[in-house]
Order: sequence, then structure tokens, then C-alpha cells
Amino acid sequence: MKRLVSIVVWAMAGSAALAATTPAPRPYSDYQVILDRKPFGAPPDRSQEPERVTPVGESFAAQMVLSGIYELDDGSLRVAVTDKKDNSYFSLLVGETDENLQIELVDADFEKEEAVLKKGEEVVVLRMSGTAGTQVLSTTEKLEREKQADERREQRQSYAERRRLRMLERQKAPEVPQTKLTGEELERHLQEYQMKVIREGLPPLPVQLTPDRDAQLVAEGYLPPVDEQGYEIVPEEAGEGEEGYEEESAY
Repeated sequence: MKRLVSIVVWAMAGSAALAATTPAPRPYSDYQVILDRKPFGAPPDRSQEPERVTPVGESFAAQMVLSGIYELDDGSLRVAVTDKKDNSYFSLLVGETDENLQIELVDADFEKEEAVLKKGEEVVVLRMSGTAGTQVLSTTEKLEREKQADERREQRQSYAERRRLRMLERQKAPEVPQTKLTGEELERHLQEYQMKVIREGLPPLPVQLTPDRDAQLVAEGYLPPVDEQGYEIVPEEAGEGEEGYEEESAY
């Protein structure tokens, strides 16, 4: 019994002595100076690894075909796309999104015959050459395409605004120049100005031309010939040898 107690006391004393001599673990920062020297070489640069681009066959546009590109009067572009997967069809303006398909037309190029579609984070270029020309863009290519699309959109908007202003200008009736003329001088001035307007193809003024001035414009080819009753004379080729008439516009 005394021997057993002695063994237990000895074991406890040995454990206490061992615990007193075991050093405490060092903090991680103590090893930083070693790690800074990169004893195992520099870590691999992940940025140099090639980006994985979704294969065309796995993209949302795998079986889509660019059917047509149409330029509208205001300079904007509309594209038509056919999906051979189910023979469905949709068309979009640049910047427009199909709410059902969640596909946006990012850009279109009439000269290159291509359109850029986007769904989620995936951007695809469709070409008139068919599915063989389809291309899924990388992140860098997407950023470049979106930048080009913004620049082209600004150009189209600028063109559309200039065209709208030109159309409004053409629709304006010409203004009669201010004059202090009266009587016969005023009448002669208005007659001459009316002839000028007609020669330039602008909307005529509410001024009746004299027979002589009317005949002069007919001779010059700016007005059609009329008979004594004021009806436009239609060439005989228009009928079967009979003379046709059409009322003359009032000038």
C-alpha cells in the first residue's frame, strides 16, 4: 500500500515538473519575418490564369440566329432573332429587354451585321452568318462592348435629335419678309415671293398668282398645265385617248 502511494506521489511530482519546463506556444506573428522571406517561393498569381468562358453550346444563345437588322427613320436599330430550339421569334430595339426571356439587346452594328445580347452575366454576339459566328464574350470583352454600345447610343440619339429638328424646320410655313410696301408694289412683291417659294418646293403662301406668272411657272416646269376652267391637264397616255382633268391646287 505504501509503495502504491509512493508511485502516485512520484507521478504527480513528475507531471508538475514537466509542466513547469514546457514553453508556452509562440504567437503567429513571431513567424511573419520568416514568411516575408518567402522560403517556399512566391504564391501563384491567380490573375494570370485564363478566365473560363462559357462554351457557345452551353450559352443561352446556343441555337439562336440573327435573322435581320433594321434601321428605323430616327436612326435607331431593331434586330430580329430566331431560336431554332423551339422556332420562336423575338425582336428588340437597342437597349430594350424582352421581359419574358430576360434578354437585353446591348448593341447592334448594321455594317458588321452583328448584335450583342445579354442575359444575366452572360453576353453573346450573334452574326448574320449563323450559329457558326456566335461568340460568348469574356469579362474584358464584355466591358469593351458595353462601352462601345454607350458611345453608339449617344451618337444615335444625337442624330435622331438633329433629324427631328430638321423635320420641324421643313414643316414650318415660310414667313413673309417684313416690308413697308403698299398697293401695287406690295402686290408685286408678294407675287415674286410666291414664285420664289414655289421654285424652292416650300409650302405656298395664300396668294393667287396672276395668269402671266402662273404660265411662267408652268413653262419652267414648277406647276402643271391647266385648262381654262382651272383643271389640271392629264397627258393622253393616262387614258384611252381621252383628255382627263384634275383640279388645280390654289396658289
